[in-house]
Amino acid sequence: MKNLIRLFLILFATGLLFTACEGPMGPAGTAGKDANEVCLICHNTPNQDAKLAEYHLSKHYFGTSSSRNTKYCARCHTSEGFQEIVGAGKYVVSNDIPNGTRITCETCHKHKAFDFADDTVSFILRTTTPVSLNYNNNSKTTDFGLINNLCITCHQIRGVTSVNYTDALGAVKTFNQLPFFPLDNTKESTTVQYTVGTNFSVHDGNQSNLFAGINGYEYAGKTYTRTWKHSGFACTDCHMNEYNADTKTGGHTLIVNKAACTTCHTGTDKITPVQSLIDAKRIELAELLSTRKVFKKSTNSSGVVSYSAEPTHDFYGVLFPTTSSATIYATALAGTNTVSPTTGLVIYANKVTLAVDADFANRIGREWKYGELGAAYNYGYITSELSLGVHNPTYALQLLQNSIDWLNAN
Repeated sequence: MKNLIRLFLILFATGLLFTACEGPMGPAGTAGKDANEVCLICHNTPNQDAKLAEYHLSKHYFGTSSSRNTKYCARCHTSEGFQEIVGAGKYVVSNDIPNGTRITCETCHKHKAFDFADDTVSFILRTTTPVSLNYNNNSKTTDFGLINNLCITCHQIRGVTSVNYTDALGAVKTFNQLPFFPLDNTKESTTVQYTVGTNFSVHDGNQSNLFAGINGYEYAGKTYTRTWKHSGFACTDCHMNEYNADTKTGGHTLIVNKAACTTCHTGTDKITPVQSLIDAKRIELAELLSTRKVFKKSTNSSGVVSYSAEPTHDFYGVLFPTTSSATIYATALAGTNTVSPTTGLVIYANKVTLAVDADFANRIGREWKYGELGAAYNYGYITSELSLGVHNPTYALQLLQNSIDWLNAN
């Protein structure tokens, strides 16, 4: 009898085990999928190894690290920061991320389900929703298209990098680093102070705005063309085209494999002439701004020429003189951030520097005209975009040429 009971219990337990492994039956009428069948399309060793090897050639891999873990940079330079902003629907992370990690597969990819029959892209990407652009102070969203929205979450004009400063008396105060955004061409007849500590930098990542033909400074009465022959493309059409093992371009390197762009570019280099033309216009604009003392032209020891905006007023709004003076001015806002040894968080401490102005020979001696501000902004818009106009050469040339024309006429 005991042996019979023992046998019954073993058979009963075995039945439960088989039921647990098999799982409950799905609802009637649904077509289930074998998880192995779906997952293994991407999640197989040869495919994963190949994608990782390609990605390790990408600037995303080398250009992101925990060193850029402040709450103003971590949104795009750490995996945790990016996941936080897209998950919470906000522009900056809640705080610094001391142990932030570089951008990885999981930064951009996630899974909602295993049945991708209808919309593969939205199921496997971290976000595809319209983007809040910092240029518009995040007051409205712009839809660049499903996969483009993922890229443009980061590839756009950047925001502030700090919100406070320490004045000459040691008091911590708040300030607005980006007082000019969005630029308004109805103000062309006005003037503006370009003070120390403020900026109109678009950061190195403005590809989205140029590609869409938006948010350059557009002079009143001028016509601007938003679209061109590649405006209907997705970012991945070019930046993730066919991988070339010889040139190590395409695929997950995110570097365009030019050899695969055979429809328009067969046998002829059409990119370099466009870049040369736009770069010539960019330098022409910079030279005009330098002549007007809106910009300062510098040459380093290697002979490399650079241009930088020249403030009209010190940090407190006092006009810089154009001759030598013993007067003390707030000549700079120095970054003196430190990291707390206990929390690992950044202690923001931008500090006003008081000194005699040594740059008087390069000062303009007046406020900028608003049209000069627009021209200076357009120079930075094209320079910081990094492609030298390739993402929308039509709009890029219009921004530069109209800036040059306005300066020559005013």
